[in-house]
Amino acid sequence: MKTIETLFARMESVLIWVAMIATVIVMVMTSADALLRYSLNSPIIFAFEITEKYLMPASIFLAMSYAYRYGAFIRVTFLVDRLSGGVKAAANILVWIISFVCCAFFLYATSKQALIALSDTTNLATVNILAGPAYALVPAGFLLLCLALLLDLPKAPSGEAALFVQDEPQS
Repeated sequence: MKTIETLFARMESVLIWVAMIATVIVMVMTSADALLRYSLNSPIIFAFEITEKYLMPASIFLAMSYAYRYGAFIRVTFLVDRLSGGVKAAANILVWIISFVCCAFFLYATSKQALIALSDTTNLATVNILAGPAYALVPAGFLLLCLALLLDLPKAPSGEAALFVQDEPQS
């Protein structure tokens, strides 16, 4: 189990670095585009399309497992917090199952869409870059989120899984 957690942590680290780099590129490119657009009347033509198709999906979806593990997801716990013992454990397991099923469904659906997009040879309108590979970013994020949920399954009944933790875990 420790090996799986180590491998997961490494995969998550790589994806979070890619997400951070994508976010920095978005900020720099958007600032440069605005500066060039309003000062020299010469915008970066491909900035919006690259940001929309590649950089924003990378920033959002590749960071999902990290956001999950560090408590950034919205939680509505006012009912479950008032339960006790076995009822609370059962509610936690039910919430975990619903969360995992939703995540697995999104993984399946986005993977299917990515396969369709990868077989398409459509390029972006402003740059000669294939549009299809951008669709692979979304299922990559959902795959890691599914793995994070699976690793948290043993902690679900006690409420110690990241799905239920109220405070940010200490690094």
